[in-house]
Amino acid sequence: GLPTNLIGAQRLAPLEEENPETIALEIAQSGRQQDVNRLIERIGSNDYRLIVIHGESGVGKSSLVNGGLVPGLKQTVIGTEDVWPVVMAVYSNWVEELGRLLVEALTGINIETLHGTSLQSPDIIIQQLRQNEQHNLRTVLIFDQFEDFFFVYLDKAQRRQFFEFLEECVTSPSVKVILSMREDYLHYLLECERAPWSGSPNPMASMEIIGNDILSKHVRYPLGNFSRDDAKSVIEQVTKQSSFDLEPALIEELVQDLAGELSEVRPMELQIVGAQLQAESITTLEHYWERGSKQGLMARYLTGVVEDCGPENQQVAELVLYLLTDETGNRPLKTKAELANHLGTEADKLELVLRIIVESELVVKVPDSVAERYQLMHDDMVSYLRQPALKLDELITKLKQAEQAKQGLANSNQKASHQIRIGSAVLSLTWVR
Repeated sequence: GLPTNLIGAQRLAPLEEENPETIALEIAQSGRQQDVNRLIERIGSNDYRLIVIHGESGVGKSSLVNGGLVPGLKQTVIGTEDVWPVVMAVYSNWVEELGRLLVEALTGINIETLHGTSLQSPDIIIQQLRQNEQHNLRTVLIFDQFEDFFFVYLDKAQRRQFFEFLEECVTSPSVKVILSMREDYLHYLLECERAPWSGSPNPMASMEIIGNDILSKHVRYPLGNFSRDDAKSVIEQVTKQSSFDLEPALIEELVQDLAGELSEVRPMELQIVGAQLQAESITTLEHYWERGSKQGLMARYLTGVVEDCGPENQQVAELVLYLLTDETGNRPLKTKAELANHLGTEADKLELVLRIIVESELVVKVPDSVAERYQLMHDDMVSYLRQPALKLDELITKLKQAEQAKQGLANSNQKASHQIRIGSAVLSLTWVR
């Protein structure tokens, strides 16, 4: 049937787990194959040392990297060089993590590292990357979900080490770097141009190779939503591979509903609606209308995630999702403590609920040096979660009132206990006399 990891909301892996060099079926059939080909072409050219893949949340950046680009590169030979991609998406200690990933990748192809099993400094990593060239190996470093880097390293001075490392990489012909990130964080990259590195009066002086402009069109690779035709092709091709056949009229209506006024289809919405069509066995246009069209399917998808939390936790799950939106239509970042503060007496259920909704990829956990924060994965969900009919704001008020009443009772009990202790002390003194 339509895959639950179609293109946007969940990350695609290669088609065969036992064959990581096979491009994911959905990538090959979605129009994203052209993006994979263009990126591989850039990597093979000396004119592109740094590539910044960017797009909206849920557009399918991680899917493109893991399900398309990585297996595609492993099948590629550039001149006399084999291409070996290394993907990193955890930034709590970027040097240690990158060193570990490089050792793991090189060990897998029987290449010894310069320092045994340890690559624990940027300088040593750079030495290893240059050494790889002697093995006819072109290394492609892919930093996926790179916006997380800026949450971990809040101080610009801490980021300096990475940008100096980046500067060294782009000057090496056999090393290519890809940063994949949400486009609303692109402006952070401008730090490369603002601060002088290594004592040079000219910021990023050795990055003239990219025109001293890290956000130029030559560097950036935008990844957008699907066109109507692309979306229709995805649905037709994927359903053709299964026994879940959709009526042509339903496909037309579905694409029309998903495209809306922008005439673009968000991959995340296509994924959710496709999965829900299969879950409800909707194959005809009439049945689609009966079940509430796109709005009904999206709402029931959210309901399904909430129900996965268990009957006793559903109310908390609804509230948590609601708290991760605001009245302006944004998706604010909230810590666990901030969420718990709104849940009152139900706060003890928060841990389980967060784990389930993060695993469903409806919510993303954002690393932070102080406390992890949580954010709704996609803007599209905000309007569904803030429906007045849910009356979740009223429920939050009631929970706060219950918590205040509980706290008031606790204070009264504490005061009474204090008065009892004083009375007992006075009585004891009386007996002593």
